[in-house]
Amino acid sequence: MTDILSVVFGAYLAHLLRFGTGPIRDDEIAALFLAILVLLFVFPALRATGLAALEHPWRGLKRVTIAFSLMIAVLMVIGFGLRAIEEYSRLWVVYWILSSYVSLMSTRVWWAGLLKHGVEVGFMREHVALVYAKGAKHVDDIRHQLQRSLYVIEATVPIDGGARPNDGLCDESEGRVYRNASEFVQSIGELELDRAILIPSASDKRELQDVSRPLRMVSLDVDVVPGGYDPALLGRSSRLVGDIPVVSLMTRPLSDLSVLVKRLEDLILGTLFFVLLTPVMATIALLIKLDSPGPVLFRQARAGFNNRPFTVIKFRSMRLHDDAQVRQAARDDDRITRIGRFLRRTSLDELPQLLNVIAGDMSLVGPRPHALAHDREYSHAIDSYIARHRMKPGLTGWAQVNGWRGETETLDKMRNRIEHDLYYVDEWSLYFDLKIILMTPRVLKHENAY
Repeated sequence: MTDILSVVFGAYLAHLLRFGTGPIRDDEIAALFLAILVLLFVFPALRATGLAALEHPWRGLKRVTIAFSLMIAVLMVIGFGLRAIEEYSRLWVVYWILSSYVSLMSTRVWWAGLLKHGVEVGFMREHVALVYAKGAKHVDDIRHQLQRSLYVIEATVPIDGGARPNDGLCDESEGRVYRNASEFVQSIGELELDRAILIPSASDKRELQDVSRPLRMVSLDVDVVPGGYDPALLGRSSRLVGDIPVVSLMTRPLSDLSVLVKRLEDLILGTLFFVLLTPVMATIALLIKLDSPGPVLFRQARAGFNNRPFTVIKFRSMRLHDDAQVRQAARDDDRITRIGRFLRRTSLDELPQLLNVIAGDMSLVGPRPHALAHDREYSHAIDSYIARHRMKPGLTGWAQVNGWRGETETLDKMRNRIEHDLYYVDEWSLYFDLKIILMTPRVLKHENAY
């Protein structure tokens, strides 16, 4: 945002210096709009934005200089190609370039200083998990180096289990110590992590993709401390974590920009649907109250993004009962009320989850949340089950619009549902979300929902 504002400020300052306080010219607005579009493509492509460009200021300033020069070159090529360059004041162009560049450099220095100060006082430190393969060397050295660089070690994880590299001695600097990667993945919702740093072992003959497979089950950026040639690292970006060179192996399913887009989608459409459906929900609430004794709403703990628990809200569709074992609703289930049977068949019992969407616990589209007991059951039976938690649970999902909803009395049915969920997580786009939302009304009534 400050890069864009720097270019806007530069254009306005150039106008004041060249033309005074007169009205902004149309050709200036057109050039500014085009410059912002080019900036949005060029700066990320040359890694001139983000944390990596601020952690090491001089390297970041070099990158932004190259990116800015390329942006100007692209604008010049477009201007000459359209034969529009003669329409612009050369003095305005020079003022714009100089003032934008100075503003860019100044804001970058300010951001880098803010980051350094934030790290020193503690509120902007990165929290990392240190994950190592059996036989990995220099684990303790890497941990100490990270701590000297003011990183916070939240967890130490032997990916395949076994003794810690310090011969089993407990050390507070290790953070929370896990027995293996599976235990770490299951409880990742209890941690506040920014990334994992994987230390492979030269003696491990497995490919890096196999070693890191458990970490693919969660939404987490994973960097590797390279120990030699590995095809999995070809073409991947490198950076310094403290003074340790690492290579990016995995990133979260959604980038920061995609997270923002999806959150705006949820807030805008979720609020709109909630307002439009308020009369319907009020009617349903009245019918539930008249049909059977008990509360209108049903609340239950579910696992959300990265296995973090939250409370899901639904219309109550069953009679009040004591059931120590959490059972999925089945055909002719005597627990379901008369109005509840209609609500479940049409999925109208899910409408209060629009409040979960607006609150940020859920998304309009995503893998459907299951009861915690079912999560525990299926996570042991299906290896890839936990990977569906790499994205927020949804009110509707790709599995549901393809018919995989309702009771999953066989493991094969659940596997099919998981396959659709994971396909959605890997292929997410705004268009994909809107497609699923438009498909949802025609599959609300389904023979498997009861």
